[in-house]
Amino acid sequence: MEVDGAFYHLNPEQYRRDRRKDHLYQKHGYRVLRFLAEDVVTDLERILNTILEVVAERRGPAQPTGAA
Repeated sequence: MEVDGAFYHLNPEQYRRDRRKDHLYQKHGYRVLRFLAEDVVTDLERILNTILEVVAERRGPAQPTGAA
């Protein structure tokens, strides 16, 4: 997960660098989540829920406990 804001993308090269990093992470099987810094401050619960959903997706379907 990375937190972005206008400060981090003031010029095209910074933006391109982040896209290259995203591609490299994804190439190695990582899922990249980017959030705006202002959203982390104003809507943290939604962001946390998004992260939890992605983690649950990556783990796959829940296995029943105690199944015989």
